[in-house]
Amino acid sequence: MRLHFLLIAAACSIFLAIPGHAEIRSISGSDVPEFTVAVESWLNGDDLEALEALAALSRDGNPAAQILLAGIATRGHFHTHVTSQLERTERVALLRVPGGLSGKSWLTIAENTEPLATALLQVTRIGEKAAAISALISFGETGEALLAAQSMLYQGEATALIEVLQGMDAELTPEADVLLLWALFQSESEDSGRYVGSARIASRVFGNDSLELSEMAWVAPTPVEILEDTERRNDVIRLSDQVISWTPLNRYCDQHCPSSAGSCKAVGASLLSAVGPFAMRSPRMSIISNERYWNSSRAEADLARNIVDLSRYQEDTFDSVDACFMDAMSEMQAEHGYRQ
Repeated sequence: MRLHFLLIAAACSIFLAIPGHAEIRSISGSDVPEFTVAVESWLNGDDLEALEALAALSRDGNPAAQILLAGIATRGHFHTHVTSQLERTERVALLRVPGGLSGKSWLTIAENTEPLATALLQVTRIGEKAAAISALISFGETGEALLAAQSMLYQGEATALIEVLQGMDAELTPEADVLLLWALFQSESEDSGRYVGSARIASRVFGNDSLELSEMAWVAPTPVEILEDTERRNDVIRLSDQVISWTPLNRYCDQHCPSSAGSCKAVGASLLSAVGPFAMRSPRMSIISNERYWNSSRAEADLARNIVDLSRYQEDTFDSVDACFMDAMSEMQAEHGYRQ
């Protein structure tokens, strides 16, 4: 059992994950010129124009538009800066299938023709996650799959998770390392009930940078840790550039705070922690890759909207660590219309 072998190897501190690339299946409607234009508008930060175009395409039965719009709708920082001022009916018409009080997800329409939509719906349901995870990985929706895998572990379903990931080692990203260790520990435990530890345990036990990088992707440092835990802060500064999911934050600090980029990244990561893991992932990795999204005009604005509202903090809160991040990001949040 190759996956089990890799997990045991990790426990022996010799786990070397080499991420592969899933064979991405095409989604009906993704090659329509109007959809391509709508995606480009969204990446350029022309939110209202893009959302209106995606909504129109969705109503016309374009599955790719329906799947992408559903991903945008569920994550507020992608749209609340333009939709929060709309009437409820207008907001529903822009983001969801109209009907009832709040409408319903466009995935419920897209699933009639697209297996990806079915998997995205299944992965939100207790008892249906396992089968959906392997499907999502095959479609290139690795972020959604890993978040669902974490949910399975919280529910004590490590053995089922390991079984469903058989043969998919090459398609798992480095962020899966700690998750897999967690699954191994839980599945081998005499008590197969809900695991009460955290992913951080593995990296603390083995002291391996690759595991600590994986851990940081899942459990970012808290503001208190960055302010008070010197060892933790130094680890974050040392490794931040290697945490792939922090790429937009790393680029932001390199550009706006070059003289204190490392400490800027530490402060920024702690203020991004409230959103949870992979906060800056694409709304649909199978349609817009993370790399394409991170290279787009909108990435910095989305980062600003993902960071906790800095007006909650006193201006000098992080000055002992880094003064630049607060000043630069406060301006960015004001410019890009932070909305709760």
